[in-house]
Amino acid sequence: MNFDLSDILTRSGQITWRHKSIWGLLMLPMVVSFLALMLFGIFFLVIMNITDGDIPDFIFVGFGLFFLLTLVISTIVNYAVRAASSSAATLGIIRADRGEGSTKFIDLVRDGLPYFWRILGVMLVISLTIGLAFTIFFILAFVLIIVTIGMASICLQPIMLLLTPLMFLMVGVMDAAQIAVIVEGMNVMDAVKHAFQVVRAHVWKYVIITLIVYLGGSILTSFIIVPLMLPIFLVPFLIAMGQEMSMQSVALISVLLFFCIFFPVMMLVSSVIGVFMKTSLDLTYLRLTTPAEKIENQV
Repeated sequence: MNFDLSDILTRSGQITWRHKSIWGLLMLPMVVSFLALMLFGIFFLVIMNITDGDIPDFIFVGFGLFFLLTLVISTIVNYAVRAASSSAATLGIIRADRGEGSTKFIDLVRDGLPYFWRILGVMLVISLTIGLAFTIFFILAFVLIIVTIGMASICLQPIMLLLTPLMFLMVGVMDAAQIAVIVEGMNVMDAVKHAFQVVRAHVWKYVIITLIVYLGGSILTSFIIVPLMLPIFLVPFLIAMGQEMSMQSVALISVLLFFCIFFPVMMLVSSVIGVFMKTSLDLTYLRLTTPAEKIENQV
């Protein structure tokens, strides 16, 4: 074992900057979500234009059903794309760290396909166990907050703070299992069990490194997101100052700003931060499970 926090963060930054093909790989699932949202947004604008902002009940119901259908289909497609992109991105990080093999976008996609089904299996196992538990809790928390008119949020805040490190550990288990599939050729269940063992044995290392990357990424994102949100915040002020703007105009401006500026920029930022986070977690696993002598020989 050769775990050095500063070395992992430095090496992660180098890999993130030098291998921009991995940016594109982690951006693929976001592009799929973007296309689904864009389709929904276009449909919304068409309905608003046809009804002049006064949507009848039957159209509103159809609009809701269309949204649910789009959500289900995009979720299924997104899972498949995430599995393919994660396989290729994990393989790219391993090759970049070892300095062997091609890290070109097409090569990584092609060479990552043999791991697709096992990576997808890992994602489903963790999502349907740990992820499902988190989802149920957050749904119950949301219902309690609505029922108590926000009062429950005060009581739930300490629990939320305690759950944050656990969510980071779930991400750590996910990445550890994915890299175990590729590096050690494990099947789905063996990879998940092995990932749990590694993360449990080095729990504080994973908590510290994920907190550092998460807080750093949050600060960077906040510096970018605030200027992008300012134009949307200006619309209510223009209306309050007496500027005549129809509901169609407000909806059109908001959708155009969101789809043409805000979402593409946020996709790029999220992709870069996601690559850095994934690289840090993958290198953490490699350093914790690889003898120091072997690492030095690779470097």
